[in-house]
Amino acid sequence: MPDFKNNEKRSEERRLIKKEVVFHTKNNTYMASSYDISETGIRIITKNPIDIRLQLKENDKTVHYDAQLVWARVNGEGFMEYGLKYFKPEDK
Repeated sequence: MPDFKNNEKRSEERRLIKKEVVFHTKNNTYMASSYDISETGIRIITKNPIDIRLQLKENDKTVHYDAQLVWARVNGEGFMEYGLKYFKPEDK
């Protein structure tokens, strides 16, 4: 079992609770397992990456990418940052 106290960044105590979790994005539903939970948050584990569809402007043209969420964190200003791995349609 991990040593939470030496690596704890949350203000709330977390408890190891393994339960089935269902969460939704705008167009998808995902199944996950909880790993630990606190009064203000939960860490989940998914079998497959979370799929995301990106739309970017490139040279005045709209391009769509299929992407997968790789990481997420709160930056020093309190905003969320997300790392995404994406594929151009021709890469698939």
